[in-house]
Amino acid sequence: MKTGVKRAFVLELFNKQGGRCCYCDRLMVILPRGKDQNRPDAATLEHLMTNRHRGWTRRDNMAAACRECNGMRGSGMDWLMFKTYRRGELWELIGGGKDF
Repeated sequence: MKTGVKRAFVLELFNKQGGRCCYCDRLMVILPRGKDQNRPDAATLEHLMTNRHRGWTRRDNMAAACRECNGMRGSGMDWLMFKTYRRGELWELIGGGKDF
């Protein structure tokens, strides 16, 4: 994907998501090209289904994610499971919050 098209798409997704990461819900920032791109809260383009799992670069397979989440997820974890983990809901899902 060409850089200009990619940046426009990230901005479109950023606005659609209210400036929040699709995984952790943190507020992200859009930075000028080449300026502090490694900030953990910098908006990035994320494949929900990775190429490894037939996740091509299509509009319905893309979201805006903060750099930290994009780097943490890798290609091994399903996007919905990673979202559950990042929002702290995983322990509730497996019963970790119950008193015994």
